[in-house]
Amino acid sequence: MKKTSIAVLSALLVLALNSCDSGGSFKRTRSGLMYKIISDQKNPVVKKGQFVRFDYVQTLGDSVLNNSENNGPAYVVIDSAVTPDYNPTEVFGLLRKGDSAVIVMEADTLRKKNPMGLPPFIKAKDKIFLKLRVVNVFNTQEEADKDRSAAMEAFMKKQEALADVQKQKDIKTLEEYTKSKGIAVQKAARGTLVEIINPGTGPAVDSGKFVTVNYTGQTLAGKVFDSSIDPKFGHPGQPYTFQIGRQGAGGAIAGWDDGLRLFKQGGKGRLYIPSTLGYGKQGAGEDIKPDENLIFDIEIVSVSDTRPAPPVPPSIPNNGNQN
Repeated sequence: MKKTSIAVLSALLVLALNSCDSGGSFKRTRSGLMYKIISDQKNPVVKKGQFVRFDYVQTLGDSVLNNSENNGPAYVVIDSAVTPDYNPTEVFGLLRKGDSAVIVMEADTLRKKNPMGLPPFIKAKDKIFLKLRVVNVFNTQEEADKDRSAAMEAFMKKQEALADVQKQKDIKTLEEYTKSKGIAVQKAARGTLVEIINPGTGPAVDSGKFVTVNYTGQTLAGKVFDSSIDPKFGHPGQPYTFQIGRQGAGGAIAGWDDGLRLFKQGGKGRLYIPSTLGYGKQGAGEDIKPDENLIFDIEIVSVSDTRPAPPVPPSIPNNGNQN
C-alpha cells in the first residue's frame, strides 16, 4: 500500500487546499471529529435534500487508502438530522460549492467506537486524512443521477485508456523478460505470452468448455504464491476447474482464459500474464502486488463439455473396527 508518489488527484487537492486561505486551526464536530474547511464563501451553504458531488483522497501516512481518481467521484445527499457518530457526514452539511475540506479521523477514537476492531494496518495514534473538494451541488435526485451517469461514463473511458497503457507496458516487460532468457513465446488474442512445451492432443480449450488445470504461480522475481501440486499451499492433488469464457465466480483470471486457448487436453506450458489480465491495480494477498505481472506453469488435465465430478476422497481404513 506504500506509495512512492502521491496520486494525481491527491496532488491536485493539496494544491487547491494550499492555494486557498487555510488560516485558522482545526475545529471539531459534536462527536470530536477534526475538520478544516477552506472556502471563498461565494456560494451558499448546502441545504437539506440537496446532492453534493465531490472529489476526494483518503490517506494514512504516505499510503493512499481510497480516492476518486481510482473509483470515480462521490455523491452524498445532505441530511439536516446528522447523528454525531464520528463520521465525515457531520461536515458535509457545512460545505459550499467550490469548498475544500480536510477531515481527520483519529485511530484511537475510531477503535473506541468500533468494538469489532479496525484493520490491522491501522495502528494506535494513527490519523486518517480525508481531503475533498465540492465539485457541484444539485437540487434534485434526477439532476444528480444524470451527472453521475455522465461522470461514470467518462471515468470508465479514462480507466480503459489507462488500463490499455498499463497493458502495453506489461507486455513490453514480459517480452523483454522472455527474450532475455531465450524463451520462445506466442501471443494470445488478449496479450498473454504463452510458452508451449506440449500443445496436447485431446479436445481443444475453447469457449464454454470446462478445463481442469494443474498449476504453479509465481512472480517475475521467482516468488511462488500458489500451487495445486505443492503441499505447502494446502491443496495438493486438487487441480482447478473452471469454464472458459465465464466471468466472476466459477471463472479464472483473464490471462488464464486468454492463454489456455492455445492448448488441448494433455498440454503443458507456461503463461506470462500482464497485470491487467491478472489481479490489476488491486493485487492479491501479500505476494501479488498492484500491477504485478505473473507466471503460471500449467498442465491441462482435462477438457470437457460438462463440469467434471469432484474427486472422491480416499477411504480411511478402520482397522477392522465395526461401528
